[in-house]
Amino acid sequence: MFNTNTLHNVLNVLIALSALLIAILLAAGCTQLGDGVLECSQSSISPGFAAIAVAALSTLKITINIMRDGIAGLIKPQPPVEK
Repeated sequence: MFNTNTLHNVLNVLIALSALLIAILLAAGCTQLGDGVLECSQSSISPGFAAIAVAALSTLKITINIMRDGIAGLIKPQPPVEK
């Protein structure tokens, strides 16, 4: 059986790294406009890349949860961890 918990945690790390990518975009010359849009004409990195990465990783994470626990598993309380 595949260890979905490990994959779930790897995806958490990747999602956190995507947030770091947004910070890098801002540091690399992107600016956030008043309406929240990132304007990156002065940057060599596209903000679309970060948006796609976050959306794809989050979707994969939810899909894994549904495959593992079913739709109802998304809202049920988790059992305590056994040692």
